[in-house]
Amino acid sequence: MNWFKKSMFSNQRFLLWFCGQGISYFGDSIAAVAIPILVLTYTQSAFLMGLVGALEVVPVFVIGLAAGVWVDRWSRKKVMLVSDFGRALVMGLIPAASLAHAPMMPVVVVVAIVSGTLAVFFGAAYTGLIRRVVGEGELGRANGYFEAIESIAYGLGPLFAGVLTSKIGASYTIGIDALSFLFSAISILGLRSVDKRSTPGSKTTAGFFLEMKVGVQTVLKDSVLSAVTLLWGSNRFVFAALIPALTFFVLKTFHGDSFQVGVAVSLYAVGSLIGTLIGSRIPTHLGMAVGMGAQLCMFVGAVFLSIAASIDIVFGCAAMLGVGEGLLLVIYLTYRVGRVPEEVVGRVYAVTSTATLGMGGIGYLVVGSLLNIWGSHVTWMVLAALSIMGAVSSYVISKQNRAAHR
Repeated sequence: MNWFKKSMFSNQRFLLWFCGQGISYFGDSIAAVAIPILVLTYTQSAFLMGLVGALEVVPVFVIGLAAGVWVDRWSRKKVMLVSDFGRALVMGLIPAASLAHAPMMPVVVVVAIVSGTLAVFFGAAYTGLIRRVVGEGELGRANGYFEAIESIAYGLGPLFAGVLTSKIGASYTIGIDALSFLFSAISILGLRSVDKRSTPGSKTTAGFFLEMKVGVQTVLKDSVLSAVTLLWGSNRFVFAALIPALTFFVLKTFHGDSFQVGVAVSLYAVGSLIGTLIGSRIPTHLGMAVGMGAQLCMFVGAVFLSIAASIDIVFGCAAMLGVGEGLLLVIYLTYRVGRVPEEVVGRVYAVTSTATLGMGGIGYLVVGSLLNIWGSHVTWMVLAALSIMGAVSSYVISKQNRAAHR
């Protein structure tokens, strides 16, 4: 009991938000498995599966930087509420379309774009608001806990998704994600007395672009933040489509079923949970070195997948990939929030997300194309090589930035 009183979970606002996000993550984990299965079922195309994933991040290119400025001006709590209620509505369109026997792929495309747009705003607001819910010294642990509960959700959700898609179909299974956003919104309503606009903002167009420029300069002037952003961005280019790639591997290469897809994704999530728990305890000054090690761990997992001869090897490699991704993600998130002033954190989120999610969107298209052309084994070998190239590039730029600032 004394442990609870001293822990972050004694903070009722944090605990409420944590539970709401956990339910939302559970819904997301189900959709992450059900949507690729849905697309493959309707189209039999790995490229279209990758295209849908890419469309979710197209809004980052279009409005990412502007969203950061707007969120720093607006009430972050209200932005998150609108985003959650909006995503609940649009995700519900997929089961509704199935019930009405409407053409499915146009609906999936619309849902991907709209939900991706709302996610941009939610992420920018979330990144800024967390600093008001927990103390500065607890940001690393808070990020670690949020990523841990996400990993737990992804450890359980895909198993449910695998069973449900075989019983009721992928489209109706996605409806669970729509409901989960409502629970997230309810938890956000309880975040009282923590929200206010960071900056009043200029009403002129010139002032708007000046604020946007401040966000870009903040990232570029911080050599550590720019290096870890490049490292995470290169990771997203290679591994953002990891779940669809595993789905294709299990269903098409090994001729497995949706339950085995769920097992593979769940093991990946368990590995990610381990990585996030480790990452939340890493001292800040060791972050970049550990991040490089995390990328190396994912390289090894990709190499083994490229020569995998059985589904059991796929399961083990999925867990290894999760460890590396969870570890690197916590380090990246902690640097992104902890190294910048609060009044620009929304814009910093927008800049870094535009870079990293944008690279992930391109990665979706690349992976989908490679799977269509060469199949799973060659694709994983290419991804392994690209992951090492990304780590080396980040290391070189980090060294150059440090030398330039001496």
